[in-house]
Amino acid sequence: MVILELHQGNYSKDLVAFDSLEEGREFVSKIPGYTIEKEYQLEYEYFNPKDIPDYTEFIYNGNIVPFSRFMFDSEENVEIIWKELSNLSVTSDQVIEGYSKIDAYVVNNDEVKDYIEERETKYRQIKDVLERNGYEVDRSFFGSEDGEAVIYRKNDAEDWNLLCHLDPTVLEIQDTEEYVKETMDNANN
Repeated sequence: MVILELHQGNYSKDLVAFDSLEEGREFVSKIPGYTIEKEYQLEYEYFNPKDIPDYTEFIYNGNIVPFSRFMFDSEENVEIIWKELSNLSVTSDQVIEGYSKIDAYVVNNDEVKDYIEERETKYRQIKDVLERNGYEVDRSFFGSEDGEAVIYRKNDAEDWNLLCHLDPTVLEIQDTEEYVKETMDNANN
């Protein structure tokens, strides 16, 4: 089951529920200006209230859903968020459906364990490279918009430098030694 949440600024509303994401997307595709964008492995769905009439009705399986541009602030997009729910009353031997927020990023529940393990492995590799080259290493910015980051400084320096955020792209690093060297070189130029 998925719940359709409409989110804009400080306002959010659980609007309706569907048996599947496909049904939900069939419904939201009727909203004027509905847009879905893909970035990395994530999908962003939204619409702009300026595209909505003063009043309209969306009919789905005989259910009438009233909709109006006056329901939203007209200056910013309304995010469409799908909240998947698992029924724990049903016996299952698998990870629950849906996703989890890991720091500033959303990860499918069936990928959370591997994602965290890979992320921590990459952090330890980066930390090792920096420490071997005479740097002190720390983590900072947990909970920020861009997420937790690796920071470093020479052992006798006062100021810290940002190396990278521990976002999903850090998992794509093939050669940690080369990545750290290039990133530090680019920061110094």
